[in-house]
Amino acid sequence: MPLLGETTWFLFFFDIEKAYDRTWRYGILRNMYDFGLRGNLPIFIFNFLAVRYFNVRIGHSSSHKFTQDQGVPQGSVLSVTLFIIHMSNILHQLPPSVRGMLYVDDLQVSCQGSDMRLIERQLQTTVNRLVQWCDQNGHTISPSKSSCVHFCRVSE
Repeated sequence: MPLLGETTWFLFFFDIEKAYDRTWRYGILRNMYDFGLRGNLPIFIFNFLAVRYFNVRIGHSSSHKFTQDQGVPQGSVLSVTLFIIHMSNILHQLPPSVRGMLYVDDLQVSCQGSDMRLIERQLQTTVNRLVQWCDQNGHTISPSKSSCVHFCRVSE
């Protein structure tokens, strides 16, 4: 256990399940509007996402067409950017004492301090807000791919 008054750090690493497949298309367009983007670009993105079809090919055989009615197309040059536009608001859910970094579909949040009870409350508030944001935006945090790491000085 850390010594009384020593700083301790907790880092949470979250993975968003099926991130690209579940990206809410309306959320992308709403965020673009909130960023002040108007004119032809949002219209182009709307049309880009509107009706998407795909099929699966193995060797010389192809499946019938499937409609992709949600998410962003994987493998497209725009998909990562559109996904990040959609996910950018997740960092606004963090309390002021909690730091966060987003790298595409991986989210890391951290909190440091000397009062373990305060850190625990801040991190629980953070997790609650992140889960609520995910629920409202069509995403799910993968419990099996998410983890928490505690960094502290061990007294001898």
